Amino acid sequence: MSNYKMQLGDYSKLDKNIKIVFVTAEFNRDFTKALEDVNEKLLKDNGFNNVEKFLVPGAYEIPAFVKLVKQKLNPDLVICFGVVIRGETTHYEMVAGESARGIMNISIEDNTSTAYINGILTCENEEQVKARISSTYALSGLNLLSERKKIS
Repeated sequence: MSNYKMQLGDYSKLDKNIKIVFVTAEFNRDFTKALEDVNEKLLKDNGFNNVEKFLVPGAYEIPAFVKLVKQKLNPDLVICFGVVIRGETTHYEMVAGESARGIMNISIEDNTSTAYINGILTCENEEQVKARISSTYALSGLNLLSERKKIS
């Protein structure tokens, strides 16, 4: 695993009332709850309190729900959380690949100001999951929104 640690950029031009949505997979809930908690803490510690959370069955269901969230709520930032751990079948490859592709497709097709962050962990085992639970996703979202502000 990389030793790179993302830093929070300059978000001074971001409205603290931006609408942030978490779409989280219920599968592997202990881990996905930890992802939510650490990222929500970073956001709230930095004054971003407008966070709405939705729970879907698994990572595979995230992209379709994200599209619905965009249509109905028009958030500024959507962060997706899930944990896919390799098992004995090819199910892992399908869920990991299609959930990532779905989020990427929505992000590319949506030419609005909404930023999308893929926080779906795809790991070999629980130890790898535990090592990757961090606030990187909230950091990425705020940094991406800050960069987008420069060109809007």
